[in-house]
Amino acid sequence: MRVLLIGAGEMGSRHLQGLAGLPAGSAVAVLEPREAARAVALQRWQQMPGHDAVPLRFLEDGEGWGGFDAAILATGATGRLDLLRRVLEAGIGIVLAEKVLFQSVADYRAAVLLAAALGADVRAHVPLRHVPVLQKLRAHTRDKPFTLTVAAGDRGLGCNGIHFLDLFQYLGGMPPASVEAIIDRPLQVNRRDPALVEFTGTLNAANAAGAELRIRFSPGHERLAVLTVETADGRAVIDQAGSVESDIAGLAGLGFEMPMASRMAAGMLAGIADGSSPLPDLAEGFETNRLMLAAYNRDLAGQHADDLVCPIT
Repeated sequence: MRVLLIGAGEMGSRHLQGLAGLPAGSAVAVLEPREAARAVALQRWQQMPGHDAVPLRFLEDGEGWGGFDAAILATGATGRLDLLRRVLEAGIGIVLAEKVLFQSVADYRAAVLLAAALGADVRAHVPLRHVPVLQKLRAHTRDKPFTLTVAAGDRGLGCNGIHFLDLFQYLGGMPPASVEAIIDRPLQVNRRDPALVEFTGTLNAANAAGAELRIRFSPGHERLAVLTVETADGRAVIDQAGSVESDIAGLAGLGFEMPMASRMAAGMLAGIADGSSPLPDLAEGFETNRLMLAAYNRDLAGQHADDLVCPIT
């Protein structure tokens, strides 16, 4: 597989590490204009066993994007639609994109139509769907009432809330029917882009089967998320620090291992290519993202419109 990685910052360089696991005959090209980021990415790449079996090169500005089988978009959400359009029009049919996918509902809707028109498979990098304990838990939650409560520290609700909204969709087997946000003040300057914001706060959601989601990111600490799931079959407390406590059948003895791009990128692309990926494509994720953007906009701007840009990434 010939892979184009666009963006080799903190997240992109971790995806690059994961691409060291590509099969024989593969190759990787990286587009990253910042020299310092290139240097860190190369150092991280060279730390990975087997990296020397996969040819790597850094593209220069102006080089074409033809000849690649897959792309990973590891840039910020600003300008994402234009970037995706260029990737797909270059003939790349498999795309793994970092969240937040798009900053407006209008851009997201245009991306769905674009991918469908060009026959491309574009998936969001929401890797909780790959966690074994959560996959097993789904048998007890899909199409059923359940409650998912997420408690975390100051870890960026704007950027990372979608992980748990998507998990709610995955566990329930359907998108939420409603999402509401209560965002803490003062807002924070986004560390990736000072023109954007970040925040702590609360997200609440519900689906048509009666399931409920409550997310709280609290200021003052950076504690990893603790997920509490209550079902008709029992209760599970899943700590992203590693522990799982549950009386639900089939979950005993399981732990939680954070799904890291540095270990999973190659396998995620392979799963998209062979049709086995649990990650949502653009169409599957549209309603969840639409409701999230609308909820954030109503709190941040006091209104929502599909073309209103939500200043997150």
